Parts: sequence; structure tokens; C-alpha cells
Amino acid sequence: MFNEATCKKCGKCLSQCPFLNLPEQRAKEEISQMIKARTSEQVIRNCAGCSYCNSICPTQSNPSDLRKEIKLRKNRVEGVGSLLLINEQVPLNLMSIGLELETHEKMEKLKKYMNPPKSKEMFYLGCSLSYIYTDLTKTKLLGSLPLVGGMKYCCGGYLNSLFGEEEAKIWGGKLLAEFNKLGVGKLISFCPGCDRMLRDVYPKIVEGYNVESQNIVEYLVEKYHKGELKLKNKVQLRITFHDPCPWRGLDRKIYESPRELLEILGAEVVEMNHNREKSLCCGAPVSFRNRELAEKIANMRVSEAGEVGAEALAFVCTGCVFALSKSATERNIEAYYITELAQMAIGEKPQHKIVEVTNQAMALLTKKILENPSLLKDKYIIKGGETRKI
Repeated sequence: MFNEATCKKCGKCLSQCPFLNLPEQRAKEEISQMIKARTSEQVIRNCAGCSYCNSICPTQSNPSDLRKEIKLRKNRVEGVGSLLLINEQVPLNLMSIGLELETHEKMEKLKKYMNPPKSKEMFYLGCSLSYIYTDLTKTKLLGSLPLVGGMKYCCGGYLNSLFGEEEAKIWGGKLLAEFNKLGVGKLISFCPGCDRMLRDVYPKIVEGYNVESQNIVEYLVEKYHKGELKLKNKVQLRITFHDPCPWRGLDRKIYESPRELLEILGAEVVEMNHNREKSLCCGAPVSFRNRELAEKIANMRVSEAGEVGAEALAFVCTGCVFALSKSATERNIEAYYITELAQMAIGEKPQHKIVEVTNQAMALLTKKILENPSLLKDKYIIKGGETRKI
């Protein structure tokens, strides 16, 4: 929660934000206005919601939560577009777009993901690996446990960020009931947004929530130390890891596992100037609101990779791969989801289709919007667990 009592209105959260970068006096005025009126067009349009400001606030007042409060107020009145809703009740979102590519194969897999067998442990695919980047599931790395996914099992992160804790609590209760039916005690996740919801948010707001969560990177490191991850090849690349924004505020130990895994795989790990809890955002959260700013953010981030001579960027977030791959390619830096590197090390050849699939999905999205412009104009509100068009 934003702590107004400790905030000194110094404006550092806005002046030292790498993206907003407001002049000091202007930043002081803006933060004062945000506190007084609980609004800010500047922040609503240009803030990525990455919480970097929390890591630089001298009084630890959590200014990012003030931004979130402002955004929630706006969304609850004006609604949000369907693209951002991981929700089967809206006509178009990013997941339904993904489903229109390789539809038959994806539908067959979705039936299994949404009806998994009972198991104490499961791979929790999240939405993007269920609908868009399904090639990432085609590996022996995932051969030991059932896979659960689809919108039915969405982590609810979009509800928490767009409509607030109460809506997330309702969804989290439904998820827990489903997990209990399946006998699930532990989920291995592939998305940092899912990590935040499963590790931090639900244990605090959902009564009786007791499902353990482990990221796929931590899982692979653990398998290696148990002698269960057999490596055939060394990944002999100079690699830097892009820390995802949703990890900010989680136990700092989560930052070490991807670096350890990359070293296990044989990579030379180098660090960008901004790393771990002070990592820069990829720009994806503002890509639909302010494309020019999103490109600027992406270029800033990839420039840091270039400055340390990285041959490759490793990610644990498909959204970050999407946001940074174009800029990385322009600098001859390869972008990998981190399990693709593990596939290479165990002797598999990953399909490595993230950029290709992203371009296909964006082309299809553009086509649909040109055919029906109202898809972007329609707004929705979620209240009490119910979705309605306004």
C-alpha cells in the first residue's frame, strides 16, 4: 500500500524513473497532485506499472501503489478494452488471437490442460504457453508431470492489476477450489506474473491458500542438483538475464536461480547495469497505449545488453521476449526464453518460434481491428466476479 504519511513529496519516484524522467520541480508538483486529486494523465498514459519507483523511493512509501490506485479508480468507472482481459466472456483478447494460429493442435492440447489428472505437483503453464507460445511446451523437460493451463486456470494477475484485490480474491478462491479438487500441493510456473500471484498475492488474501509455487528455473536447478537433468551440450554463449518486473518485491533468492541455471548450462553470465530488483522494464505494458515510449524503453534495455557484450538475452517472461526481440535482433543479440537454452543443453533443438509467432499474432490482431474497429472501442468492467460491457 502507498504510505502517504511517510511520503515527502520529493518527486524522486518520477524524476528518477528512467522512462518518465520528469524535471525535479515538475516531478514534485506531479506527485503532490497525484496525492491530492488521485489522478494523473501523465502517469496513466506513460507509466509502465513496473514498480521501479518503489526500489528508488528514499522513504519506501511504495509510490507504485499510488499509481495503481489511480489506475483502478479510472478502470472501475471507464472500463478497459477486451484485449487485456484473459477472459472467455469477451469477444477478443490476446489469448483468443493466439488460439486462431494452429487452432486444431492447440484445441486438442487445451482439452488436456483444462482437464488434467489429479496430481500433487503440476506444471502451471499460465496463459501465453497455453494459447500463444505453445512450442515452449514441446520438450522432454516437461515430461514428468501433468500440465494445467487455459483461461480456466488463469492466475488472475490481470484482475489484480486492472480491477483490484477484491476481484483477485474472488478469482483466487475459485482457483484454490479447483486445485483442491485436483489434489495439487505444488505448481511449477512459467510466468513471473503467475509467480507474483501464486507466491505473494493469494497467500495474503485468499483464506486457506496453501499451494506451493516454484518457478520453472528453480525447478530445473533443483533437478540438476538431484542428478535428474542430464546435460549433453554446453551453451557456450555470453548471456545476460533480463529480470522481470513482477519479481520485484518477492524474496531476493528468486533472482539467483536463472543466473545459476545459465552457468550450469555452460554460459558466461554478464550483468546489465540495471539488474535484479532494479531491472528496467521491457516496455510491454505501455505498448498499446504509447508505442513510441514502448520502443524507447525497449531500446534502452537492449542497449544495456549491448554495452556488456552479450550475445544473447535470456528471459523467463514471454511478454518480455515479445517486447525486446525486435530491438535485440537489430543489435545481433539473440533472444531466448530460458527453457530453450536448457533444451539445447539436453540435446534438443527448440523450435524457437517466439518472434515468428508474435509477428503472426500481431498481424492477425491488426487485421481483425481493421475489419471491426469497435473491438478497440468497447470497454468492460469486472465487478463481483462478473464481466459486463459498458
